[in-house]
Amino acid sequence: MMAFMLFLMLALVVLNLWTFVLFAWDKMQAEQGGWRVSEASLLGLALIGGIGGAYAGRAVFRHKTRKKSFSNALQYIGFFQLVALTFCGVYFYEPGGLSTPAQAEQVQTFAQRPQSHAYYPNCSAARSAGVAPLYRGDPGYRSPLDRDNDGIACEPYRGR
Repeated sequence: MMAFMLFLMLALVVLNLWTFVLFAWDKMQAEQGGWRVSEASLLGLALIGGIGGAYAGRAVFRHKTRKKSFSNALQYIGFFQLVALTFCGVYFYEPGGLSTPAQAEQVQTFAQRPQSHAYYPNCSAARSAGVAPLYRGDPGYRSPLDRDNDGIACEPYRGR
């Protein structure tokens, strides 16, 4: 997975550099009256990931800055990519990083773990101590706290 991420980052860097170079080439050709790069090609490169190189090329070479239709299209592409990245960040975000619940439990410090002599008279006490839900075998687990006898005491209230 890490090799794929490195390859993807390298590909994006190369793509942005290529887009930047094409903006420079197109500006030079526009000044000399030579062969030009089509706007569709420049926008296509921006769309597939070269948006940074496109904006940098526009700024450095002051190229295609007065053409409103091109500027609007580039802004739409940038906005679309920003929305897509935000969606991916929210959709694939995991609060504990990329760890599994078992790994997260191992990270838990000794001070946070319930002590072996723990006793909670009711679920409110267990919740206020920060140890709820209690599982069968955990310190403080008692069958009177487990109303449905499923091995999990002081489960979160689901609004039945």
